[in-house]
Amino acid sequence: MEVSAHGSRVTLRHLRYFLEVAELKTIRRAADALRISQPALSRSMHDLEEDLGVALFHRCERGVTLTEAGTLLRDRAVELLREFERLSDDVAASPDNPRGMAYIGLPPSMHDIVNVPLAARFRERYPRVVLHISEGISMTLNEAVQAGKLDLAVLSDTEPLSAVAVEPLLREHLYLIGPSRAAFAIERPIPLGALADRPMILTPKPNSLRMIVEDAMAREAVRLDLVVESNSTSLILDLVESGLGHTVLPYCAAHRALSEKRLSAAPITGLHVSWALVHSRTRGLSHAASVLRELLREQVGEIVASGQWRGIVPTGA
Repeated sequence: MEVSAHGSRVTLRHLRYFLEVAELKTIRRAADALRISQPALSRSMHDLEEDLGVALFHRCERGVTLTEAGTLLRDRAVELLREFERLSDDVAASPDNPRGMAYIGLPPSMHDIVNVPLAARFRERYPRVVLHISEGISMTLNEAVQAGKLDLAVLSDTEPLSAVAVEPLLREHLYLIGPSRAAFAIERPIPLGALADRPMILTPKPNSLRMIVEDAMAREAVRLDLVVESNSTSLILDLVESGLGHTVLPYCAAHRALSEKRLSAAPITGLHVSWALVHSRTRGLSHAASVLRELLREQVGEIVASGQWRGIVPTGA
């Protein structure tokens, strides 16, 4: 397929080759990955630059970096190729048997209770679709959805969501989590003031959970004693279990350690996080992404109904 603009003859192959070079930053590595010769790839990149009339790369002995024009082409080419692949996959797929790629962003706090079982169920039900899962903070995932790098994402509603289509997913309590010897009771709420002067192990800014905690503590003039920051939920829980401090997370982030009584937790009165399922306002979902959205909602609903996911705030409460 060729994409023609003002007489140019840029092909999808040119764009795929260009993106490989842009990612790997050397012609040699890109040629190896594409399984073509280095001279052939170099000629293709020179042809692309000549056809567009701009330099796409700064070339040096160590490899290549993108020019301003190259960066623009990379960002647009990723979206163009993704859309073409979605179209091609949807045309070739049957209604009950989608194929292609589906890209979703999920919070690390849901790793055990949602992310892992979702991948297993999706693979079993839709074996012709390759599922790509990105775990990250809401801000990063929101940007990726808007840039077309993710089809769907689960985000905290503390993010500005006006640029994406939003479907409310669930709302849950936040818990003060400590080592087992802290003897918190899962059914006995504690006030926000109970966090005062406790050594805290939290996610770094601008993580949405961190911002919820800090904003609430600032409003109530509760002192935060931060001792460790980490973007790894598993590391935070290990540090709490070791006795280094306490943390604030939703129940789903620690349900395994809590069920094994390696940690203890209590809901914090008035402290919640709301999650939304979002996708682009301007790009339609592929068939593969659409069935992923429905499967995610199905799975979350089943987990909540089973009672395994504690701390869910009923709709309207």
